[in-house]
Amino acid sequence: MKNKGILIGSIFICFLLLSGKKTTIPYQTDSIPEKVAAVYEANFNKFQGEVDVLVNQVDKTTSLNEFGNLKEQVKKTRLAYKGIEFIFDYYQTFYAGTYINGAPLPKVNEHFKAGSVIEPCGLQALDEAVYDEASKENLQHIKVLANGLKERVDFISKTHLPIHLKSSQIIECIRSGMVRVFTLGLTGYDTPGSVNALQESYVSWQSMETAFSHFETAMYPGAKSEFKTIKQLFEKGRRILNTNTDFNDFDRLGFLKEVVNPLYAGLLEFQHVNNIKLEPFKKHAQNYEAKNLFDDNFLDTDFYSELVYLPLDNPKTIQLGKLLFQDPQLSDGNKMSCLSCHNPNKGFTDGLPKSISNQKGVFTARNSPTLINANYSTRYFWDMRAFDIEKQVTHVIDNDLEFNTDFDAIIDKLNRNSNYLKLFKEAYGGIGKQDINQRSISNAIAAYVNTLKSFNSPFDEYVRDETNEYPENAKRGFNLFMGKGACGSCHFAPIFNGTIPPFYLESESEVLGITQGFDSINPKLDTDLGRIANGLNGEKQPYFKNSFKTVSVRNIALTAPYMHNGLFDTLEEVLEFYNRGGGAGMGLEVENQTLSDAPLNLSKHEIKDIIAFMESLTDTSGFTANRN
Repeated sequence: MKNKGILIGSIFICFLLLSGKKTTIPYQTDSIPEKVAAVYEANFNKFQGEVDVLVNQVDKTTSLNEFGNLKEQVKKTRLAYKGIEFIFDYYQTFYAGTYINGAPLPKVNEHFKAGSVIEPCGLQALDEAVYDEASKENLQHIKVLANGLKERVDFISKTHLPIHLKSSQIIECIRSGMVRVFTLGLTGYDTPGSVNALQESYVSWQSMETAFSHFETAMYPGAKSEFKTIKQLFEKGRRILNTNTDFNDFDRLGFLKEVVNPLYAGLLEFQHVNNIKLEPFKKHAQNYEAKNLFDDNFLDTDFYSELVYLPLDNPKTIQLGKLLFQDPQLSDGNKMSCLSCHNPNKGFTDGLPKSISNQKGVFTARNSPTLINANYSTRYFWDMRAFDIEKQVTHVIDNDLEFNTDFDAIIDKLNRNSNYLKLFKEAYGGIGKQDINQRSISNAIAAYVNTLKSFNSPFDEYVRDETNEYPENAKRGFNLFMGKGACGSCHFAPIFNGTIPPFYLESESEVLGITQGFDSINPKLDTDLGRIANGLNGEKQPYFKNSFKTVSVRNIALTAPYMHNGLFDTLEEVLEFYNRGGGAGMGLEVENQTLSDAPLNLSKHEIKDIIAFMESLTDTSGFTANRN
């Protein structure tokens, strides 16, 4: 009877295969993770060996004429790292993003000791340092960086290896690695000194292709077509990366549409066909069920609302939040509502250099940023003083120039309104002693703001292949934005804000050297201290003086004037400021300016093209009647 059952089962499976239908036979073999892990561990040891060589070479360097040799060894070390990065980054996100290949900028340590600052370290810092001035001071700096890197790599190897992989996580590693290549590699973010972006991207790409190739030996037969397509896309991508050597001329838009997006979707389909269950090793903001880097669900907004009172997707909560957003009862004297500074017809800004206050003729200290896609962030306000979207509400209510009141006064008003009593009970009834309280008010407004998403711009529709119509100047502009113009190395795709790929776990601020007026002959630095004065102990550091949050450029055509002080009336002025190298490039002494002071050498025609691209990011279809 047992043999008969096996025979019947085998006949049934053969029937399904012959009929062309895809089954959901579980993916059972452990051979692929073992093979990938073996290759990874060998490559990790190679990287560790290159780090050792670098340390020895730096220690033996006595002449400044030997900087060329240091450049070459840093290059070899970085290329070795690129062979393991897509897996290492996935499993060791914090260490990879901070200590091994973090940006060459100081960083507040929010994970361990509160208030401490992590000095620039790792491979990006080395890439920048070896291309800096050849001096004894810089050589000593390079020695410190190299020895620090060795210490961390040796420590990590003791706990990181041997690595245990799952088939699902291998695919997720590859998909997040592709995001990294496109958003950080090809933009030059990863290579601030050498600009060796294309070669490093090629090595990363090749390592991911090699890892995926192991699936050929143990996949469901019905997935052969998907495997073949993915293999062809990998080969096409590798060929494009290998034959293009000019950073400025690389066609990033073509690479996105022809290779990255189809491959990103194909890997997910391959995973589904083989019934490889989605089992993320750790939660990232990246949604591994998305099919396209510019899908509206590519990032999981729930990730950014983990610390809030209640989930933000309750329809009753959202509707209540919209009503509160429009209600001046939330302010002292019923003078202001959230709409006062965040008008939907102006991209949820107010169109003023600095926002109006509750006092006639008096303005607040800063420009009103858009609330569209504001939820895709880990920090809020220009000075980044709030850690979640609910806390934004508290800051506005407490501010003397804004709502100038407190929650007790607001609760008293709302409790006297029968409609609000009904709506709060429906949304929050039974959760606390009182339905109307500080947390429920903040949560409702946050829930409404969380719905202000904008991913149906002409650009989005084009890169998702929903239309073939897209202006040629905007195409050129995207390539400039992501390449020569260096815009994409701070305004990261797909939100084009400062939340860092590929896992989008942290939002950045920048020191640009913003001036009081756009006077290139006699510029004066703006006096707003920014992040250093936000009241947070860990950020009272000189690195954060005049540092402000990197906001999204989506819907930028609707949100003039620009910058925290409303300095620029037009996008032409914004681009000209960047083209000159910011405040430092204009001759000002700007402490710790993070924007390069070197001119971008963008022509007027190129500036117009970048603006054409940014204007193609306009989409208000979800919340106004106007569609620009």
